Amino acid sequence: MFYRAAFVLLAWTATASGAVIAGLGAISVLGEGITDRTVDPMTSAQVREALTRPEPTTPRPSPSPGRATRRPQSSLRTTVPPAGTVRSLSSSGGDVLARCVRDSAYLLSWSPTQGYGAGDVRRGPADTVFVEFESGRRKMTMVVTCRDGRPVAVVRSERHPRRDDGNQDH
Repeated sequence: MFYRAAFVLLAWTATASGAVIAGLGAISVLGEGITDRTVDPMTSAQVREALTRPEPTTPRPSPSPGRATRRPQSSLRTTVPPAGTVRSLSSSGGDVLARCVRDSAYLLSWSPTQGYGAGDVRRGPADTVFVEFESGRRKMTMVVTCRDGRPVAVVRSERHPRRDDGNQDH
């Protein structure tokens, strides 16, 4: 009986060791992509600067005379509108980065403040876009429109009824 228990323990230890070694080997084969943190997040100022910088244009080669050229048709469609006025807007529930192109607003990004989470969002482009930031007892809605080509926000705040025990006093 002792030999059987020793054999089971030895087999289990060998299997567990093999699994750990295989896992470490897989991580090293995959490389630094899993654990590498060389990309630093951008600050709000860096995002605004990057968005206001014009996109570089590369000249297209002109076709040879006498040769007809066809441009390949792209099936990829972009949902981000062309460059426009970008503005960072803040509320106690969270921050929004919005863009206006002509009279259409578009939410580029949103970030709730600590204690809040993002709820319903209408990203746009549209005449009116919004994001809801919700905490346990409060809902903040940032409604963004374009005025004179610039994003403008109106913040609405609602209190949720108390959600302690489910009993309501009348």
